[in-house]
Amino acid sequence: MLMMSACEQTEYVVPNRTIIVDISSGDWVTYDKGYTYEVPIDLPEYDDYNNEEGAILVYRSLDNRNYEQIPQVYNGIAYSYVATAGSLKIEVQGAEDLIIERPKSMTVKIVLIDSNY
Repeated sequence: MLMMSACEQTEYVVPNRTIIVDISSGDWVTYDKGYTYEVPIDLPEYDDYNNEEGAILVYRSLDNRNYEQIPQVYNGIAYSYVATAGSLKIEVQGAEDLIIERPKSMTVKIVLIDSNY
C-alpha cells in the first residue's frame, strides 16, 4: 500500500520599503574628540511594530552607485548603526580605537522589512 501526503504551502509576500538618505560630511558629530562620529536620522517609517516584529537593513554608498551593507569594517573604519522606533543612528569609529577624520558625505539606503508574524 502506497500512501502519499499532500502538503499545502502558503506563501506570504510582504512588501518592503526603501528609504534613501543623503548625509553630508558636516552632519557627523563627535562627542569623544574624534574617536567616534555619529549621525542621527529621523525615521518615522520605522515604528514600534517594525522595531518589535520587522527587520531593518542599512547600506552605505560613497559613490551613489555601489552600496555596502552596514555593519562593516572598511579601511580600518568600523561602520555600525542603532535603530529605535522613529530613528536610526549611524556610528563610525576607528577599528583600532584611534582618532579618525570626519566621515565623508555618503548616501544611506535603509530597507524596512515588514512582518506578518
